[in-house]
Amino acid sequence: MVPTRAALVLLAAVACDDDVEPLPGGSANYSASLGDDPDFSQPHGRILVQTWLDYGDIQLSGAFADGPPPSPHTESERSGSCRLMTYTPTTCTPACADTELCVDAECVGWPERQDRGDLEWTWPDGQQTVSPDGTLGYWATGSATQAGEVEIEVDGLVLTSPTIDVAEADGDWARAISDRGSDDAVLRWTNPILDARVRLHMTDCVGSHGGLAEAEIECEGPDTGELAIPDAYLDILDAGDWSHGECGSHLFARYHAAAPVDDTTIRLETWGEAGLFYRPDW
Repeated sequence: MVPTRAALVLLAAVACDDDVEPLPGGSANYSASLGDDPDFSQPHGRILVQTWLDYGDIQLSGAFADGPPPSPHTESERSGSCRLMTYTPTTCTPACADTELCVDAECVGWPERQDRGDLEWTWPDGQQTVSPDGTLGYWATGSATQAGEVEIEVDGLVLTSPTIDVAEADGDWARAISDRGSDDAVLRWTNPILDARVRLHMTDCVGSHGGLAEAEIECEGPDTGELAIPDAYLDILDAGDWSHGECGSHLFARYHAAAPVDDTTIRLETWGEAGLFYRPDW
């Protein structure tokens, strides 16, 4: 009898106890096509679907626009799957309009949202017609009890992507960061998924309260079961503003992404978001 793909993966995991082999979990065309390099590209339109099977919930959110959102942070350094984003205060004269952002002493316009009409959303437990709101954004919730394919159809566009489980931490991630010494911090998890990607965003109290942190960390890459965060970047983040009480939560998400074959500026992303809480002063 020819062993199944899942059986081969499990056999490989038994043969090499030091490595955690990714398990099959579905895939989506855009994320599956990416290689080992990080993908920091920003789509013009993103529909995000998050599923919490443990709580029986699923949520859709997003919008379409004519360009990517501007950012006051710029990439100052890159290492492995991570990059250091920094912000330098700048002034625009004359002052920018409400629809613009001052970046490097120039006013940069926010992209205009596009009206693509009603969106048909299908997932393993249900289906909804989601209409754009007054700001041309989409938002809806539903009940979810099983994993499977998520599909959206809007303005002649059809995209599918599977639901995805959250990464299950192997050890204490916050301790891995705080106890790193002079080494890179390595976050590990026990259930990597083939063709999935991971995304991390870390900021200080200023950034988490709606301000502009002097430095932030962004990481993105294939789901291998571990992510190394450069020690030098964490040192810079640790030196930020941690004077507010309610901050320290960072984004760590595993995801699949689908895009039209001829237009990668539009994406459907399915996320499994794990909690990462870290403060250097705790």
